[in-house]
Order: sequence, then structure tokens, then C-alpha cells
Amino acid sequence: MLNKRYVCFVLSLIIFAGCQTTKITQVPYKKEYSKYVNDMVILHYADSPVMGVNIRNDEMFIPTIMAGPAIIPQLFMRLAQHQANQEDIAALNEVIFDLNIGEELCEKLNTKFQLCSYFHVIPQESITKSNVVWKLMEKKDKEPKDYEKIGAELGVDTILEIGIISYGIKDPGIHSDPYAFLKIDVKMTTASEGIVRWRDIVEARKAIIMEKEEFLDFVFTVPDFLKEKLDEVTDAVSEQCIEKLGFDTNYTYLLDEDYIKKTSHKINIEEKLSELNVLRHESLITNSDYDETKLDLIEQAKGRNSAGPEQETKLSVTEKTNPGSIELSN
Repeated sequence: MLNKRYVCFVLSLIIFAGCQTTKITQVPYKKEYSKYVNDMVILHYADSPVMGVNIRNDEMFIPTIMAGPAIIPQLFMRLAQHQANQEDIAALNEVIFDLNIGEELCEKLNTKFQLCSYFHVIPQESITKSNVVWKLMEKKDKEPKDYEKIGAELGVDTILEIGIISYGIKDPGIHSDPYAFLKIDVKMTTASEGIVRWRDIVEARKAIIMEKEEFLDFVFTVPDFLKEKLDEVTDAVSEQCIEKLGFDTNYTYLLDEDYIKKTSHKINIEEKLSELNVLRHESLITNSDYDETKLDLIEQAKGRNSAGPEQETKLSVTEKTNPGSIELSN
């Protein structure tokens, strides 16, 4: 009897292994907070969990059924599935070793905020130059003085922190499509006092519609395939963040995956907004010039004022003596 109880206990541990509860106090965003936001930085915590993988449910289904209700065979089946998952996790994390999901998400959020809000957002490449900021991002539970340091270092009044809770791919099995998933903890804080203006759990899934054999072949042998699926779900999460803050998302269609292919005669809005944002951050243009030129770029990207085919809009400062003046050249 004692042995059976011990086996049941071990089995329970295996079944619930990896299940973690996320205790986060959510703070709803109020639109009136926006009037206090002018310059914002988007950061992600220094640590990031490994990608989770669970794609063996189909192949383990029949053996599990055949094991019957007996505790010992079921225990060994669970152990086998757990071991297979661990091997998949190691293999697929090696495939995407050069992908930083936190950086990818911050880049997407940066461009979307530029498109959909009037916030002025610090370019992501500027953040990597600050050792002070990265040292502080190692702390998840910050004190008000930590936020003050980040604000002073980057010249911002608002800080958006991204924590990756979990991400990866799963296959529920039995007539269900595999999917990529991403779950994050997002927190908007004032730099002056460390007051939380918004905090939420945001998650998304993107179905991977293909046959099981084809899916397993692609996911293990084509690195770009897995990265593409993770990119899609990252984009979905970034879009949800924008929606939760109540901004107009009409412009984000410009960032569709095949935008450049479908609109080769127009401008690459993501690239141009990044260039424009760098000019503003380096004080080569004023905030008002940035806002005006951003709207012009969006209009051009939508095809309303675009030059013809094979022409590309370039950003440049017209006069060194007048850094507040810029022009759109083709």
C-alpha cells in the first residue's frame, strides 16, 4: 500500500511539473494617464526562460491507451513523454539560439507605438549602449530610485518593462493543430516615482496548420520556419498590448508580414520610422518635426503621396545649422 501511495505521489509531481502560477497584480490603464507620457523607453528583463516544447502528444496517445489504468505502466509512459519533451526542448532551443524573444518583442512594440500613439519612444539600439540600464534590468522588483536612474540615463518620463513568462510551441494532439504561444508580463511605470500606470498579462497563440509529419520535419530541420512562427505570435502579442492601451490600430496593417512584397512601390514604414526616431533621439530634429514627418511617412506608406515605382523615400537633415529642418527626398 505504501509503495502505491509513493508511486501516486511521484506521478502527481510529473503531471504537474512545470506548472507555475503567475501571481501578478494587474493594473488597468486609464486614458487620462496618456497626458503624462511624452518620452518612453521599452525594456525587457535581462533574463529570459528557455523555449517550452510539447509536441509528442499524438505519438504518445496510443501507447498511453494501451498502458491501461495500471499505475506503474502509466508512470513509465509519463516518464518517457517527459524525457522526450526535455530532448525536444534542448534540440529546438539550440535551433533558435540566436533569437532573443525579448528584443524581438521590444522592437515590434517600438514601431507600433510610433505608428499608433503620440508617445516619443527611445530607439531600441540606443538602449544597448547603457550599462547602467542593463544592470538595473537584472532586477525585476525595482525601487523608485531605480526607475529614477533609468529615466535620468535615457531622458524619459515613462518606462515600459517586458517580462517573458513563457513561449514556445505545443501540439495538443488528436485532430488539433500545433501552435506557437507567447505569454508576457507588461508593466508601464513612471520614471519619477516608480508608480505603476498599467500592468497586465498578455498572451497569444498562432495556429500552425499543417500535417503532423510535415510539421515535425520542418520544426527540426528548418530554423527559419520556427523563427517565423515565433515572430508571428510575437507580433500578435505586441498588437494586443497596443489594443489594451486603447490606441487606434488602423496603421498597423502597414506592418503585415508581406507588406513590402505587396507594396514594393511604397516605402518601408518600419525602417523609415526607425531612422526618423534616431534623428529625433539625437536631437537632429525637434519633437514637432518628428510628429509631422511621421504622419507624412504614414500617408506615403498608404499610397496617398508616394512617389512612383522604384523610388524610395529618404530622410535627411537639410542644413547642419538648422537641425530642426528635415526633408523627404526620393
